[in-house]
Amino acid sequence: MREVPGLVSTIMNLGPVIISVFVVMALSAGCVSAVHNPHITVRSTDIDTLSPINMGTIDVYTADFRIANPTNETFRNVRIRINITPETTFCHAQYADLDIPVMNPQEKRTERVSFSEISNLDCVYSYTYDVVSDR
Repeated sequence: MREVPGLVSTIMNLGPVIISVFVVMALSAGCVSAVHNPHITVRSTDIDTLSPINMGTIDVYTADFRIANPTNETFRNVRIRINITPETTFCHAQYADLDIPVMNPQEKRTERVSFSEISNLDCVYSYTYDVVSDR
């Protein structure tokens, strides 16, 4: 069987280019970086009036957070970090991470976050949040 010299030399010359293209495609597949998402909102109506439930040496606090996507866009891989900051001395900062695979347009949901604190401190909290998602 005879080989065609032109075909062999073409494949040899294009081989590294084809391999490079496949390597770049393989590395970039699925690489979507998360970006800050200012559209999704997080609200809590009860964070400043939390009543602890005493469990012996700890108090357990539970807060409801309303998460809303008021836009007409669908957001994927939504990650929310809620920073719960004490406004009283001796209480500890807390945080909660929420992962939502998909938030559809106009979707609203409520997420409950519980955290514990040393008992009998009468803590008062405020919160901030940060939302990132794939675009």
